[in-house]
Amino acid sequence: MRLIIHKNFMFSLLAGIFLALSLPNFYIPFAFIIGYFLFFKFINEEKNLRKLIFYSFITGFVFNLISFYWISYAISHYGGVNSFVSKLVLIIFSVILSIYFVIFATLQKFFIRKYGVNGFFLAPFIIVFLEISKEFFPFSGFPWNLNGYMLSYIGSIINLSSILSIYGLSFLVLLVSAIFFVANEKKSVALLSTGFLLFLAIILFPEKDISSFEKKYKIAILQGNINESIKQIQSNSEYWEQVSNIYINLIKEASKEKPDLIILPESALPFDFFRDTIMKDYFLQKTKNIKIPMLIGFDSVDFNSKYPKVFNTVILLDKDKNILGIYRKVKLVPFGEYTPFPFVIFSKIFPYLQGYDFFPGQETNLLKYKGLSITTLICFEAIFPNFVANFAKDANLIVNVSNDAWFGRTSAPFQHLEMARVRAVETGKYLVRATNTGFSAIIAPSGRFEKVSELFERQILVEEIFTSKEKTFWVLYKNWILGIFILGFIALVLWLKRNNTK
Repeated sequence: MRLIIHKNFMFSLLAGIFLALSLPNFYIPFAFIIGYFLFFKFINEEKNLRKLIFYSFITGFVFNLISFYWISYAISHYGGVNSFVSKLVLIIFSVILSIYFVIFATLQKFFIRKYGVNGFFLAPFIIVFLEISKEFFPFSGFPWNLNGYMLSYIGSIINLSSILSIYGLSFLVLLVSAIFFVANEKKSVALLSTGFLLFLAIILFPEKDISSFEKKYKIAILQGNINESIKQIQSNSEYWEQVSNIYINLIKEASKEKPDLIILPESALPFDFFRDTIMKDYFLQKTKNIKIPMLIGFDSVDFNSKYPKVFNTVILLDKDKNILGIYRKVKLVPFGEYTPFPFVIFSKIFPYLQGYDFFPGQETNLLKYKGLSITTLICFEAIFPNFVANFAKDANLIVNVSNDAWFGRTSAPFQHLEMARVRAVETGKYLVRATNTGFSAIIAPSGRFEKVSELFERQILVEEIFTSKEKTFWVLYKNWILGIFILGFIALVLWLKRNNTK
């Protein structure tokens, strides 16, 4: 009880709230400064390690509850899970991710005890190292809502990510926060002035100018706005016919604009394009006169192994509907597309865990047609900075197909869109985003939205884009950049050790 009525409990609670309010779709600029000020305050003042772990856990727990509340919505509305259990899943998820906050606070406290309040200048490095680990852990990685997204939407500062990636923006978030906190603790006017200058630099950061464009293409994006509940209330024949007709009509409408490529979302067509079926014949017959290449998402099944394997698949068709390229999703969503071992034991409790698991694709192959060389990111593959940098290195266009209908009108579609936008800047490529219910978008290499759809509306976006083989500093030297973060951390530790005044 004493832990709860203590001022540090209030600090930890408010810290989690303000940090969450910095992210989409709350978009309260620089709220993270208040959040980290309170977080740093109780880290600095709390002497008892157990209490520190508790308070930092509370910060992480509150942050995750607010940032990821959409998980409860998705599995209760579309996963066949009752409201109570869906909230329990959200709580468990928030508990697990709160471990990162505990690790951060514990490491930070270690350096505070050694180097005094100046130890907070190590916070930017600690957060970068922790966020890099999120690309690989837990399970196949979940780098969603990194600190850099608290800053990326403000002014043109997103363009810094073409050099240092989202990790550079995360570093800046913690650096600004540390400067203001240390300036307050030491009553340093010089540090406070530095903080305000950095604050000003963020707002006035220049927009990136891309000059190495190659060829212009007209792209058509189809947003079918298919309600996920249709699958549950209609028979298979009713479902495939309704969905197929929606996209057939959209394809016919988009073809009037004479685009060079028509893009359908993730799992857009309700049949396997690799199998000869009535559904496939119906689609091909209705679109045979439309001589435009198409990029289409669907679920495919491989029957050539000991047991059938299901893949989240995208194919590129030429104007005569011949398959030019195939990409199978490599980064699968844990608990969404597969159930990690040993969590299969919970399938009886959570119906949405029952049924088949998807299998990951084995290679990040580009889809090519004439002058196009396309990196295809399916759904949440767009949230992985290192993965996308490797995948898009030799491409000249990025296409992100997704089905965000599961998220409803929560903050998740806003968060997903912002993460995709940063990938465009990091790689220096146009990013074309085709989703079932929005947000679909055309995003320039500068991060500028050239077109964005509305949520839950059936729309066709047609826009001209430019291909580019430009390789940004991040794409070319990302391993060196990560090495520089490590060297910078070591150098600062040595400097603090030598000039330790506490």
